[in-house]
Amino acid sequence: MHTARHHFVLIGLGMLAACSGPARRDDTTGGAAGAPSSGGAGGAGDVGVNGGAAGSSASAGAAGVIDRGGSAGASDTNPASGASGAGGEGSGGTNGKAGASGASSNVGLSWPVDCVPDQTCLSVGYPDTDKDGQAHDCGAPGYSGHEGTDISISAQAMVAGTAVRAAADGEVLFAFDGKYDQCPNVNEPDCQAPSSYAADAKVGNTVCTPLGPYCGTGSGSCFWCFAGGNVIVIRHLGIPGVFATRYDHLKKNSVRVHPGDAVARGQQIAEAASAGNSTGPHLHFEVWGTGFYELADPWVGPCGPNHGPSLWAHDPPWAN
Repeated sequence: MHTARHHFVLIGLGMLAACSGPARRDDTTGGAAGAPSSGGAGGAGDVGVNGGAAGSSASAGAAGVIDRGGSAGASDTNPASGASGAGGEGSGGTNGKAGASGASSNVGLSWPVDCVPDQTCLSVGYPDTDKDGQAHDCGAPGYSGHEGTDISISAQAMVAGTAVRAAADGEVLFAFDGKYDQCPNVNEPDCQAPSSYAADAKVGNTVCTPLGPYCGTGSGSCFWCFAGGNVIVIRHLGIPGVFATRYDHLKKNSVRVHPGDAVARGQQIAEAASAGNSTGPHLHFEVWGTGFYELADPWVGPCGPNHGPSLWAHDPPWAN
């Protein structure tokens, strides 16, 4: 079984808040922010629990890590969690099979990777953005608190090259490349979590954005850190319920876009692999609904937060 982990950290001037993110595995809420005029760093959250308390003096401390969002495991042998990886982050819903999206509109998001569930994808791990332990279809999510959709591929498909595609027209906000892409590997620094977080840092399995207007819908002064290794974030306009999408665990040197680039729906932006906090090749695909790291579930179902309309353009979403 393969799993991946994603860590997400938000640090802001005037506030420091941990956000769920690119680490794949158990869902962890990071440490509370330290006030800018008050000091220490918020403690990193432990796996599965709420993170450390805020710092109390000096400048904003480092945000606690959030261990959410990972990618799907590379097999669907575990019917409860699909290909779930360590920490339960991996695969899809019941029996590891992708469910219908409930999509009724062609305005939404397109399937972001060149594989078809139950054919060329090995498994799909559903989100649990409302943290109730259930996916949209009342089956098992990738893991409790899973923040994205994990789409698992085989090692052979990774080597051959599996295209990752923009889910809709948009502008690239962040793009990171160059990290080792076959994690886990205990001897590879790019597969290990960093000891601290800082704007523009690219240490271990984590990459951080510059400090900028990245709080909420684009205000304040914040930076985000992702444990997806090689990561792309695209901002979208004109897609109801979608602010941005994130793509994690990408193949080294496969990223084809840069911040500021305009991309078109279906355009290849990278290839899927196992970079960062990951234990097997897959794409971690995450949807931000109203602002930076404000998560949305694209799948419609009775047990998820989304009761309609679907955020996917097609039903099923890979029927592009």
